[in-house]
Amino acid sequence: MAGDRARRAALAALAIGGGGVAARSARLLWRRREVNWSQPERFVQDAYLRCQTMGSGERPVLLLHSLEGGPSYFGSAFDELADPGPLLVPDLLGFGGSPSSPDGYSPDLHASALARMLDELEVTAPALVVGHGLGAVLALRLAATRPERVLAVVGISPQLYPNPEIAGRRLRAAGLRPGRRQGRGRGEGPGSRGLAAGLVAGTWSPDLPISVAQDRRDARGADAYQETMRQCLLAADAASWFPAIRCPVDLLAPANDPSLDLGFLAALADQHENVRLSQLMFGDFRLPLTHPDGCLAAIDRFRQELAGSSS
Repeated sequence: MAGDRARRAALAALAIGGGGVAARSARLLWRRREVNWSQPERFVQDAYLRCQTMGSGERPVLLLHSLEGGPSYFGSAFDELADPGPLLVPDLLGFGGSPSSPDGYSPDLHASALARMLDELEVTAPALVVGHGLGAVLALRLAATRPERVLAVVGISPQLYPNPEIAGRRLRAAGLRPGRRQGRGRGEGPGSRGLAAGLVAGTWSPDLPISVAQDRRDARGADAYQETMRQCLLAADAASWFPAIRCPVDLLAPANDPSLDLGFLAALADQHENVRLSQLMFGDFRLPLTHPDGCLAAIDRFRQELAGSSS
């Protein structure tokens, strides 16, 4: 039996590491098995931005999705952040059910949209803002431009770069194509939904849960996609924001994320006392999908540190 298990493990390793259809199928199966996700149970509220919410209280948590993500990327494990809450998980400006912007999709416009949503939802206490990828960039911009809105920032896989050339190289390494429209199915709008659309999305991204794959497809088809990538990831001068950010910042860098510029992140942490870089020994860009408990442990540890420093 031990020999059979060893042979099966060797064959699986060969398939995953090799080429061809068998290798691709094995890699997809392995990635699917890595996912630790279930459907969240949040309620939808339509403020200026469409937002999933849960809980109430005076300790709000704001979760911001990545460029190719959506609220569903933060599965049910993250619902525990609603106690104490409220927990707020919006579609970013121009994505999902949120309105498009005739003025573009700069970091400032995204931050203003988030502040307007908080106003309309009557959330007045400063929030712990947790962002993933693009969401981490926008969390930092919100902290720089609306400091009264932000208690602290946790940036998961923060896509921050010193210049557009390095940004483009890192994004291409992560499978994104700056300057190229990712496309949608013929006759489909960015907000189209339904079981059939979800099943199609699932066949395009068989390593992802259907809801997450559907959000990814819709994000790639959104009018905001390319302009947000260009203005917020490629051209953003993020280093210049940090002198205006006074709140604590924890940047989480998974071990196997090709989109990250670790040297740049380390330099930011070295230059600013309120910024910490936490390099993880596991995970990749899909960290909220594959290791939600690891994300939540980091968030809880950060919360405890904040509570200790304020007492």
